[in-house]
Amino acid sequence: MAGSLGIVDTKKMIAVIKEAYGLDLADYTLTTLKNRFIRILTYFNIGLVDNFVEQVKKNNINYEELLDVFMIDCTELFRDPSLWRELREVYLPDISKSSGSKIWMASLSSGEELYSLLVALKELNLSNGLRVEASCVSQLRIDRIKKGGQFDMKKMELGDANYTRLSGKFEFSNYYNVNGNKAEMDATLLNGVEFNKINISQDVQNKSFRFIMFRNVLIQYNMPLYERVVRKLIDSLTIGGYLVIGNKETLEHCEVGKKMQLVNEAEKIYRKRID
Repeated sequence: MAGSLGIVDTKKMIAVIKEAYGLDLADYTLTTLKNRFIRILTYFNIGLVDNFVEQVKKNNINYEELLDVFMIDCTELFRDPSLWRELREVYLPDISKSSGSKIWMASLSSGEELYSLLVALKELNLSNGLRVEASCVSQLRIDRIKKGGQFDMKKMELGDANYTRLSGKFEFSNYYNVNGNKAEMDATLLNGVEFNKINISQDVQNKSFRFIMFRNVLIQYNMPLYERVVRKLIDSLTIGGYLVIGNKETLEHCEVGKKMQLVNEAEKIYRKRID
């Protein structure tokens, strides 16, 4: 039954999750929701959506566990090495010129992008000069990231290859330890990182950042949510601050996007306009 999840069943799951947990998923794309909901039903070994609804209403499904399953690990360490090369050589040194600059990793999933950033900052000797804030909707995910991420070895090999293409300073193996069939990043890289549990689509973040990374997330949203989140990201940027989104995403579809200037088309790096 889960494999043929239809619109009616999808709406039932949206409704009960919102009612029980206050998590509004209505403005995610239908394809995204179907894939995630099928994964949830499979994980909890529930064959019928009506049974899922019943289990949620009886409080038999742990919310944090559901969130953990709903999120998908769809990135890798130093994904798109050309982007990380640009960040290392141009944008991170630029924002470091402003005292007290803050970086926001706005929607963590499994931690690869955060650890990629921290390695880049360490090799630029900027770990102490730039403050990093990392946000995630799932506390289980935050706890896992704090312990080094627990990545499977195939993903670590991809990260190693990306780091080599980036021409990193050291052997990438210096940054992680192997524990059984998993690899854990060196958690000391997280020293000074501030974690917070927020849902960017619903929670308010009244802070100012010089640099925000929010890659490959907007593509999951329908237009109303896309516009709300883009506005929040832009409002959280200082004038002249940078926003990095996925290379298949754009800010051209909403009015508030006019506040941003595309400064690197290939890597989809935007800068908040000064004028």
